[in-house]
Amino acid sequence: MELVNDIYKSARQGSSSNLKILLSSFKSKAKERSKLIEHKTKDNDQITTPLIIASRNGHIKCVKILLSYDANIEARGTVKIDDQIIEETSALWAAAAKGEMEIVKLLIKKGANVNSRTKTNSTPLRATAYDGRLDIVSYLVEHGADVNVKNNFENTPLMVACYNGHRSVVNYLIEKGAKVDAQDKQGNTVLHYAVERGHLDIVKDLVAKRASQLANNLGLTPLLLASNDCKIEMVEYFIARPDCSKLNEIHSLELLGATIANEPDAYDIDKAYEFMMRGMRKRYKGDKCVIKKDVLPPIQAYQNRSECQTEDELKDIQKDSHAIHMEGLVVRERVLGPKNTELRFPVRYRGAVFADSANFELCIALWKHAMDIGQQNDLAVVDDLKIFGDFFCHMIQRKVFPSFADVFDVLEHAVLEYEKLSQKIQKAEENKSKTLKDDLESVMHRSLYLLTIFEQLNLTESAEKMLHQLLYRYLCMNPRTKQGKTLVHLAVSGATPTDEHYTKDVCTYPCYKTTKLLLQTGAQVNTIDDEGNTPLHTVVMTKPKQGQQETMEKIISSLYDSGVHEDLTNSAGKTALEVSASKELKQFLIVKRRILLKCLAARAIKHYQLQFTGLVPKSMEMFITAH
Repeated sequence: MELVNDIYKSARQGSSSNLKILLSSFKSKAKERSKLIEHKTKDNDQITTPLIIASRNGHIKCVKILLSYDANIEARGTVKIDDQIIEETSALWAAAAKGEMEIVKLLIKKGANVNSRTKTNSTPLRATAYDGRLDIVSYLVEHGADVNVKNNFENTPLMVACYNGHRSVVNYLIEKGAKVDAQDKQGNTVLHYAVERGHLDIVKDLVAKRASQLANNLGLTPLLLASNDCKIEMVEYFIARPDCSKLNEIHSLELLGATIANEPDAYDIDKAYEFMMRGMRKRYKGDKCVIKKDVLPPIQAYQNRSECQTEDELKDIQKDSHAIHMEGLVVRERVLGPKNTELRFPVRYRGAVFADSANFELCIALWKHAMDIGQQNDLAVVDDLKIFGDFFCHMIQRKVFPSFADVFDVLEHAVLEYEKLSQKIQKAEENKSKTLKDDLESVMHRSLYLLTIFEQLNLTESAEKMLHQLLYRYLCMNPRTKQGKTLVHLAVSGATPTDEHYTKDVCTYPCYKTTKLLLQTGAQVNTIDDEGNTPLHTVVMTKPKQGQQETMEKIISSLYDSGVHEDLTNSAGKTALEVSASKELKQFLIVKRRILLKCLAARAIKHYQLQFTGLVPKSMEMFITAH
C-alpha cells in the first residue's frame, strides 16, 4: 500500500524522476505494475488513478511516463475542479477542464476518446468551452469532438460558452455546426443563456446567425427574459429590430416596467412608470385597432386591483408609488401567466416591504399568494413555511395576533407539502432522497410551530373543529422525523429545536398545550421512535430548565390521562422511570404509577428470560416483547 501511495503522490506532485524509478523497478512484473498504475487513491474529495491526477495537475512528464507503461487512458475517477466534485472523469476531461493544452494533445495522440463523458454526460469540449479556451476547443473539434453533445441537463458546449461570455468560442462553435436553436431541459436556448448574463455582444452575434426567439418552459422568450431580468439595454436592442412584433414589444415594455417596480436591485419608480407608459402608448399608436389588454380577474393578494386600461388611468397613479407597485404585480401576472414561478420573488419582496412597515395583512396575503404559486407548480415551499412560522411569532410578540384563517391556511399548505414530499421520497433515487427527507423533517417542525401558535389564539368552536379535522388528517399520515419521532415526541421534548429568530421566543418545548391538542385529536400516546422511546420516555429524558417542572408534570399527567403504558421499555431495555433525568421527575412518575398485574407478569418473563414465543397468543407475544 505504501508503494501505491508513493506512485500516486509522485504523479500528483509532478515528481517525474521519482515516478520513473518506482515504475522501472517492475520491469519483469508487468501485471503487478499495472495494478499499481490503475489503483484509485482517495485524496480528500478526489478518487483518481495516477494518470488522471497527473493530467488534472498539468504534469506532462508524469503523464508521458504513465502512458509509456500502458496506463489505462480511459480510466475514470472523481476530481475536484473549482470547488465542484466531478465523478467519472477521464484523464482527457480533467486536462481539458484545467486548460492543459499539451496534455490534451498528448492524450488524443495516444488514442483518448475525445467524446468521453462524465457521470453528468459532460465532455472535454464542454469543460473547456466553459472556460473559454479557444485553442483547446478548436483542437478537440478538429479531432472529432461533437459540438452538439448534451449533458444530463441537455445543455450544450455552445450554451455554456454563451453563459460565460466567451465570444470567440461561441462564434467558432457556430461555424463548426453548433445548433443555435437547441433547447435544454428548461427549454432555454443559447439566446437565453447570453441574455441571462447580459452578454449583448454575443446576443447580437447569435441573432446575426438567425437564433430564434423561442419560449422556454416558463413561457419566456429571450426578449421577455431580458424584461424580467430588468436588462434595459438588451430589451431596447430586441424591440428595435424589425422582426419584433408590436405585441411582443408591448409585453416586453410592460413587463420591464412592472418588474423594475418590484425588484430591489433594479428599483426605480420613475423608470417603472416610464416603461409601463411606453407599453400603454404602443397599444394606442397607429391607425389600426387598439390592442386591448387581456385583463385578469381581480386577485385578492393585489387588493383586487383593476389594471389600468388607458393612458389617463395610468397617469392618475403616476405619483402614487403604492399603486404603481401593485399595478406592476398585476401586469407581471398577466404577461407571465398566473401560474408562472417567476412571479414569486417580486411578490415575496413586496410582501417583505409591507412587513417592514407593519402592514401585516397585506404582507400575509402576498406571501400566501407566492406560496400558492409555488405549490401549484410542485416547487418546495419549505422556505415559505419557515418564513410564515417566524413571522406569525413576530406578530404575536408585538401583540398583533394573526387570524385563525391565515394560520390555518399555512398549516393546510404544510400538510399538503408533507404529503407531496412523502410521495416523492418513495419514488426518489438515493442521491435525492436525503434532501427530500431533510425537507420532510423541516415541514414537520414548521407544522409543530403552527400548532403551538394556534394555542396563542382565541379560537371559536367552529375554528377548533376545523383545526381538529385538518390535524387528524395529518396524523393519519403518521408524520415522523428521520429518527422516527412523531409530533407528540417533538411537542414533549426539551430538545426540539426552534432556531428561527422570533419562533424560539414563542414556541418553546416541552409544550403542554400543544401536547394536549395532539392527544385530543388522536395522536398515539404509546408510539415509539427509532430508539424505542415513547413520548413518556422523551419528556423525562431532558432535565427541566428553570420554571419547566410544572409544565412537564402537566404533560406527564396528560399522557397518563390518554392511556400511557408506563412500563414499556425502549431499545436499551429501560422504562421511562429508569431514564428520568431528574429526581423530581422520577418522584412524580412514582406517584403516578399504576402498574397492572399483567405488566408485572410480562416484565418478570422478560427479566428471567422465560420462553414464551409460540406458547401464548400473538397479541400477548407483542405485549410481552414491549416490556
